[in-house]
Amino acid sequence: MRSRHIILSLMLLTGVSGCSAGSVPPKPSGDSRLQEQATSTNAQTTDAKATAANGAESQTAGDLMVRPKTVRDFFMLLPVKYFPLESCDAAKDKGCQRAKADYLKDFVEVEDTANGYLRAGCDGAQSCLEMAIFKKPGGDYLVGVRADFEMGSDSYFVDHDNGKWTDVGRSIVDGFSSDLYYVFPRVGTTVEVFEKLPVDSNTADSPKGKKLYDLEWKEGRFTRKR
Repeated sequence: MRSRHIILSLMLLTGVSGCSAGSVPPKPSGDSRLQEQATSTNAQTTDAKATAANGAESQTAGDLMVRPKTVRDFFMLLPVKYFPLESCDAAKDKGCQRAKADYLKDFVEVEDTANGYLRAGCDGAQSCLEMAIFKKPGGDYLVGVRADFEMGSDSYFVDHDNGKWTDVGRSIVDGFSSDLYYVFPRVGTTVEVFEKLPVDSNTADSPKGKKLYDLEWKEGRFTRKR
């Protein structure tokens, strides 16, 4: 009898121990797993949006700091007093950006980005354009512009610095005069200087007269070639 009690007790103890060892915590339900995955995905999406937003903000700030580098860049920023655009409505077209783009689309003849040279034609009241950029010792650029129109021609040497344009012809060009006709180079840095014919003369298609001399670009100035 005692042996039976001992055996029974051992069986009971074994059963209890087996239940304890075999118990396993419940697995999370399918909904819980999807919720965890969704939380992780949402976190990644939020981070991505934040990164994109920061990137967009940086890009906008960076755009404001970009300086013009190509001859087209300079043309698009050039004040209209140096090259008037007949189709520009300043009240509706800030900086005449649309008019400038349309002008180049319709009239550009040569756009040599590598050499910093631009030439475009004209029609009726709209002037023709010749433009070239010259690299200065500090890395910035001087811009040479000539507008040819029915009643004559105007040439300018203008400096662009932090968004400000300055006419510097008289200060950096040897013998500069509004009564001369300046031809800007597509290749090289030598500017040819010609007589500018009067409006009432028989100028045919150009106010350019006889050649007078050349100007050499050296150390940020144009000096007469000897």
